Amino acid sequence: MMAISKIEQEVNHIRLQIYEETKGLTPAQRAERTNKIAEAAAKKYGFKIVENAKERTT
Repeated sequence: MMAISKIEQEVNHIRLQIYEETKGLTPAQRAERTNKIAEAAAKKYGFKIVENAKERTT
């Protein structure tokens, strides 16, 4: 049996942490949380969030 790598252990830990943070949320609350995280990342890294992948910037 192969041992789980440190990276895989870290990913599993993060996955469990997110599960614990979101397990009691409604779908609407989960979407709001995800949107807040995405907006913060967009601001930090300077990318634009679009409603539709077919939107074009000219």
